[in-house]
Amino acid sequence: MMWKPKKSAAELEKIFRETTFKSIGPWPANVRLIIYPLNDSWRITVGYSDAAHTPFRDKLMELSVHLRELYDLEDDPNSPWR
Repeated sequence: MMWKPKKSAAELEKIFRETTFKSIGPWPANVRLIIYPLNDSWRITVGYSDAAHTPFRDKLMELSVHLRELYDLEDDPNSPWR
């Protein structure tokens, strides 16, 4: 297995926001990104209330697959996901 740098959930969210801003525009209002550990990797959940944001959610899901190849999630002792 290849070594990957570890990022906190906040650092990963910042990468998500910067990347989506450059590729598809501003982050929509009322869209929430949750990054959580799962087994030996991490996943995201995207919350939104407007169906018009579904394509944005889909882009975030695609981006998460790419970012999981680049970064591991840093352990957070205060995380509710522990």
